[in-house]
Amino acid sequence: MSYRRRETEEKHLHASAGEKNEFLRPKLSSAPNVRSGSGLRLLRHIVCWRYILSWLCFWICLVQYYENTVVKRAMSRCQWSRWENWPRAATPHHMAVLADPQIMDAHSYPGRPWVVNYFTQQVVDNYHARNWKHLHHTLDPDSTFFLGDLFDGGRRWNDSEWITEYSRFNRIFPKKPNRLTVMSLPGNHDIGFGDTVMEKSLSRFQVYFGDPSTKWNVGNHTVVLLDTISLSDTQNQEVSAVPRNFLDQFAQTPESNPRILLTHVPLWRDPNTQVCGPKRESLKPFPMAKGDQYQTVIDADLSQEVLQKTAPSLVLSGDDHDYCHITHSYSSERGSQVAEEITVKSCAMNMGISRPAIQLLSLYNPEQSQTSEDTLHTSICYLPDPYKALQVYIGAYVLTLLFVASLHFAPTYFNKAMSFIAHKMTRDATTLLPVAAKKASANISHDDLSYLSALNGFERAKCFLINASLMTLMIFLVFTFHYTKK
Repeated sequence: MSYRRRETEEKHLHASAGEKNEFLRPKLSSAPNVRSGSGLRLLRHIVCWRYILSWLCFWICLVQYYENTVVKRAMSRCQWSRWENWPRAATPHHMAVLADPQIMDAHSYPGRPWVVNYFTQQVVDNYHARNWKHLHHTLDPDSTFFLGDLFDGGRRWNDSEWITEYSRFNRIFPKKPNRLTVMSLPGNHDIGFGDTVMEKSLSRFQVYFGDPSTKWNVGNHTVVLLDTISLSDTQNQEVSAVPRNFLDQFAQTPESNPRILLTHVPLWRDPNTQVCGPKRESLKPFPMAKGDQYQTVIDADLSQEVLQKTAPSLVLSGDDHDYCHITHSYSSERGSQVAEEITVKSCAMNMGISRPAIQLLSLYNPEQSQTSEDTLHTSICYLPDPYKALQVYIGAYVLTLLFVASLHFAPTYFNKAMSFIAHKMTRDATTLLPVAAKKASANISHDDLSYLSALNGFERAKCFLINASLMTLMIFLVFTFHYTKK
């Protein structure tokens, strides 16, 4: 082959390769091509996948941290060994008490748009579910008792709505095998209150959750659940007769173990002298009020009767949503007695308090003595701050959108900023490591930079919306994964 012929063929081959590359390379500077390109081609050119994937990893780590790590850390602070003080060989009974979960329904905030109500309900349900899951995983209480107000609008629902909410409640708070879970104590949001107790709601609640007034023997202690709401009904004897018969029969029971009384509505007190203590969030005295379907305390005479007939060493109540620790005096066959009452904080994030909590009890009575004073230790367990995570999520989402906006509307400046950061990181790494670090590459690729720079304002806005929507969808899927796996 002659030299001239070989040179001609090489030129022909180079020209063919150039034409092929030119055919595959997008004409980035051509505005008509940008406008007329298909959606798939447009998406392929405008999306910087390494940044998208980096932000996806960031969101996965962020949600994992607040949905799991923070909750585990909060529960670990409440570990029994941190506050109970028993002999080394003791095996106490561990008991958890939850007040007023009051799961939100579509009628909880009637003035809000349904979309806002829906997402609020998802957030509140997730807060309950993740805390319940980690409560049993980390603390693993032997028994768990609820203090009523399981639902928000349960007293007004028809049977179909009630069954739907009942199923939802059990999905949020599934009972753990081989552990005692008692949910049979009703609240005023479940059955009404006093003279306006709704018999149908009460009967329905009893069928699905069990007898509202009952007793349980746990850890050589007697836990007494008393439906003081129905007991306060002075108009309908059929409603009040059941808890009254239980109370009278229980009064005849010999005292063999220390007693713990559970009531949804707190017992009567003088808020001016019986101060709630420093753990209460509100600085106002304990409210003393009565209205439609509610009463903040049981009547004074009935409160004394309940104390005398149950003779408890500790009373646990709910309804108020905030913490309150007071002392009651009452008389019995053994003379003047004292009982402490703790109004347990709500475990819900939407009950008007900043720090929801649960109450933990450690019971140890090996001699089965009724007179022993040191058979019960208790501690408040604060749940994770429900609003901090939301604030971080909102801030991170705004930061994500600002990042995507700078990428589209100021690609050149974005590239310079990323180059500066990459250079800074490389220089610091070179200083710290014995071997020189490789030069980092954080710039936008040449094709992406040229493409974004060539777009007009309308096209950039359209690309930004596509990328922002994609990021939003990915973040939504991350939350959906965490919410649905509860």
